[in-house]
Amino acid sequence: MKRIHVTSTGRVWGSAIMLVGSFFAWSAPDISYARKELLTQEEKDRQIRTELIHLETLALTSHGPIQAAGLTQAAARRLEQLGYRTVVDPAQPHDVTVKVKCEELKTWEGTERSGGDADMVDAAARLWKGPACQILYRFGARWAEWRHEVRTDFATPQEAARKAGQADAGAYAIAQLIERLQTDPFPFLLAAEWGQSARLVATLDAAGTTAPQKQIVVGLLGAMQAVDAIPRLTAALTDPDPGLTQAAATALGTIGHEESIPPLLHLFNSGTPEQHRAAALGLGRLAPLHPNSDIVPTFLSALPNEPVPMQTILVRALGKTTDRRVLEPLRALHRSVLKQVRSDSTPELKELLTALGIALDGFDGVHTEE
Repeated sequence: MKRIHVTSTGRVWGSAIMLVGSFFAWSAPDISYARKELLTQEEKDRQIRTELIHLETLALTSHGPIQAAGLTQAAARRLEQLGYRTVVDPAQPHDVTVKVKCEELKTWEGTERSGGDADMVDAAARLWKGPACQILYRFGARWAEWRHEVRTDFATPQEAARKAGQADAGAYAIAQLIERLQTDPFPFLLAAEWGQSARLVATLDAAGTTAPQKQIVVGLLGAMQAVDAIPRLTAALTDPDPGLTQAAATALGTIGHEESIPPLLHLFNSGTPEQHRAAALGLGRLAPLHPNSDIVPTFLSALPNEPVPMQTILVRALGKTTDRRVLEPLRALHRSVLKQVRSDSTPELKELLTALGIALDGFDGVHTEE
């Protein structure tokens, strides 16, 4: 096992730093790659090769800094799970510096150019004033435009500590943040940020990776468009966990490579109802990208016999193609649904009717002639 050297620092960091949040909404995780265009090729290569991390931590309460050894150990242990190593001295060789700053009451640092809850899950929230950890990193002297925020489920440390029978609200808040760090996906987010898809793939088979964490990792691989992950994602299509199956199918669709089509078609035709639905969602993303594939004929063949919720999924996918073979089947289904729908019809049937209208409108609004 690789040795982990950890450190904590009581130094108060200098001037407030304006940073931009970059990650994704995991439901499925969203990564902003636009800013990577600002990096030089050398910096991009350094990101992919990142392995040795200088880890800095700071724990602040309303009475000032406190011992951060527990915080440092928790962060280092999580990074070790992905094969990273950490060093104690910034003068020692390292690829990147990761800072973890945890506060009893979050310090408001002003508005940002972008980012926040609208951009990514668990990003820095301007309105959150409770306990929070800010995780950020830099290459050399250059700060990356990335930030991840970890928050407790309570906003008032004094009240939460009192309910828990703890006298020191600051120590209690920091302890709860450390507990959150032990399961938070920040190591996965950093690996995705640095383009390390192989490291993420390895975590799917690592002992201790929980089912929710696997779903996050799979979502990240999709968002990264990691073609090298297609074989492992294909294997996940038959995982006993239906949540992982759906995440894998969606990720394969997001990657958009034609290599993903055969396994998804097989799952669509022979899988369980949950796998059938997951495959439809993945194939729906691939259909517009690969017009000469078997996706459209397969969907058209299945459409009449599917239950209403599945018909809605297929209609939405077919409506995003430019294949005019879908017109007559969609028109026929539209006429059938129009005869069935009433003001008291089920929400599912009304949703199907809406999906059909939108799909047919994509072909010059032809359904309005009926």
